[in-house]
Amino acid sequence: MKQTRTVFGLLIMILFAVPILFGVIWAVGFTQAAVSQKTLSQLPGEIIAEIPELLDGMMLAARDENSDMDYETRTWLNAMAGAGTAPRDVMRQTGLNDWLQKELSTSLSTIGDILNGRSDARDVWLDMRPLKSALAHPAMKTWLAQVLERLPDCTPGESAAWEQALRGDGPGDSLPACRPAFTGEIAATSTADAVRQYVDRDIPDRVNLMENVDFPHGRFNLAKTVTSFTYLLFLIPAAFILLGALIGGGSKSLFFRWCGAAIMAGGGLVLALSSLVKGAVPWALRVGPAYSSPHWNPWQDIFADHAGGLALVISRHFMSPVITVAGAVCIVGLLLFAFSFTFTRESKA
Repeated sequence: MKQTRTVFGLLIMILFAVPILFGVIWAVGFTQAAVSQKTLSQLPGEIIAEIPELLDGMMLAARDENSDMDYETRTWLNAMAGAGTAPRDVMRQTGLNDWLQKELSTSLSTIGDILNGRSDARDVWLDMRPLKSALAHPAMKTWLAQVLERLPDCTPGESAAWEQALRGDGPGDSLPACRPAFTGEIAATSTADAVRQYVDRDIPDRVNLMENVDFPHGRFNLAKTVTSFTYLLFLIPAAFILLGALIGGGSKSLFFRWCGAAIMAGGGLVLALSSLVKGAVPWALRVGPAYSSPHWNPWQDIFADHAGGLALVISRHFMSPVITVAGAVCIVGLLLFAFSFTFTRESKA
């Protein structure tokens, strides 16, 4: 009878309690990261800091003729690499970096204040005019002209595709990797101006980041409410842990020992896996395109090969809360496991 109870207790722990606890820890950690003001205020700046390195890596890969890069992608990247100004310098000279680091980060930080109840709910506008000014900056026009000068000449069909795309009536949004010879109205402007207008035409002056968001009026700490709700999820694995310990334990000391061991197992597995995820995310990005749909864009493939630093930044922000929660769970399990031995000493006395 005792062996049967032990087997049933172990099955409950292994099949239900530990897996559910494992999932709840991840859910609570990710939720905390998603609504954290630290994530909303710091993550954009860290991502922006990685963009120049990502572009440099992609342009370096374009020089490798043995890579699987398609012709158009390689041609565009080689033209960017051959321009007189590096993309990182263009971003700095045009004020694009300032817009990303100040305007975008400030808007996201404001959303963090609203989510955390530090500010009244209201519309949060992202000013896109500095972005449009950056695209209209002489340095941007000069850089675009340098890139276009390093492209091969277009065939008549490719030039027609360019004109269709710039007018907005082409079959797709991609621009052929060649230097067009325009005719008609577009010929009156430089190619660089035409490209800038092509990029700029669909950008509004302002974007409401809180549009269509149903949020309570006044100050409401949504982040705390959501986080508190996720903590209630721990009641589900707790019920299975108590059930398994009651069935398999048979005594006070074994009851607490079973509870502590199951809790440490769930928390420990998350701690181990979360440390592996940090290194696995860049690897997953590299191998992911092989299993993606046939509509996978070659630019996405090249991006994935050189997005390791970007992936590490994102995973660090989302892994830290998970590790914190898992560590707290492990401590609770360890305390319960240690507490079980007090009953053993009492019985011996």
